Amino acid sequence: MKKAKQCLIALLSGVLLAITVLSGCGQSQKAVSKNDDHLTVYLWENRLMKNIVPYIHEQFPDQDIEFITGNNDTDLYSYFEEHGELPDIITVRRFSGKDAQDLEPYLMDFASYDVVSRYYSYALQYYKNSKNEIQWLPICGIPQTIIANKTLFEQYGIKIPKNYKEYAQACQQFYDNGIKPYSLDLAEDWSAHEVIQTGAIGEFMSLDGIEWRSSAESASGDIAFDDALWKRIFSETNTFLKDSHFTSDDISVDINTATQMFLEGKAAMFHGYPALMQEFQEQMDAELTRIPFFSQISDEAFINMTPSLNIAFNKELEKDQEKLDLAFDVLECMISKEGQTLIADGKGVISLNVDVPNMMEDVPGLEDEINNNSVYIRYSAQKSFDASLEAVHGLLSGEMDETQLMKESGIARTFNQLFFSISSLLTFFHFLLYLSKVITKDN
Repeated sequence: MKKAKQCLIALLSGVLLAITVLSGCGQSQKAVSKNDDHLTVYLWENRLMKNIVPYIHEQFPDQDIEFITGNNDTDLYSYFEEHGELPDIITVRRFSGKDAQDLEPYLMDFASYDVVSRYYSYALQYYKNSKNEIQWLPICGIPQTIIANKTLFEQYGIKIPKNYKEYAQACQQFYDNGIKPYSLDLAEDWSAHEVIQTGAIGEFMSLDGIEWRSSAESASGDIAFDDALWKRIFSETNTFLKDSHFTSDDISVDINTATQMFLEGKAAMFHGYPALMQEFQEQMDAELTRIPFFSQISDEAFINMTPSLNIAFNKELEKDQEKLDLAFDVLECMISKEGQTLIADGKGVISLNVDVPNMMEDVPGLEDEINNNSVYIRYSAQKSFDASLEAVHGLLSGEMDETQLMKESGIARTFNQLFFSISSLLTFFHFLLYLSKVITKDN
């Protein structure tokens, strides 16, 4: 009986990935239709189904286009491909070229089509694979910045910072006055992931950082690891955490706690997208403004841009010109001004389409960065989120410093090789529950 249970564990462990991608974090999943006459489009979240789908159907009322809620993970589509059910169009938000390598043989190369000429060159610099192909395209960018309570700054006579030195000074002044400088949900993996990249944003935008990023996105094997670069990155992350007066107490601060602290005026700064700032502005009796992320190694400042979604086409579309044309029509709708606005859920959109101006008129505080194209595109390999949480919590708890992180933390290894993602871990718990039921029944 013990041997049978061990075999069961091994068997279920072998199919863990399949369980992971099908779980979809509670979202409903639907098998790809076998009908080859219509176009299948997988969108990574339900909000897109409500926003962009009606607009596309309105543009092409006579076309048979099936939209299905997918998952924010390329593993789902790798699973579909293995079962001969890869959709015609797939989208994800958490994405890196490394994540999608298993899909490379099955995706179309956009580089040979005119659509790539519609994009700014900086927007595509990390989308080329090791074969110099462009199999994924970002749709539009959403600026992620610091949101500052300008009224609170003025109340305490504190200057809105224009560089990192002034940012650190402002944080110290708020701290001295009993106000938390920066409220951040560091219990969440996405915020820990953000802290590493924005705290050391100057390093990521340096020549060394850009070279590492390009290698990381296109590497067919392990990513070359630059010890000197990453020691600087971890050092500057640590400096940012200390200058912002984050402590071990912030390890447990979730999104709701951090948000409420800012809304109540107990913290001077938060972070978020334009739509969130607009929501805050309606709730607060205070004037808000945006602050970019500052380099610690220069006087430069950057917008941390998150692509709203990344899109790829099934290579099989090239065998059916009519379906391929329809797929490009869908893509054209998405990168239009109306499409980008719907996808980004309002104004405050960094357009990556050269034919569509940036929709940042109602987003004050970022004019210089927009005019100078000082935009950092977030590195979002699915496997790096867990490791970022480990690294930031290690620094905050005092259990690790930058040198120990280089030697011990999973983040150094994770940016180079596979690591369980949050969704995989959640699914693992479901697996354990299932296994316990099987064993109980067996007994």
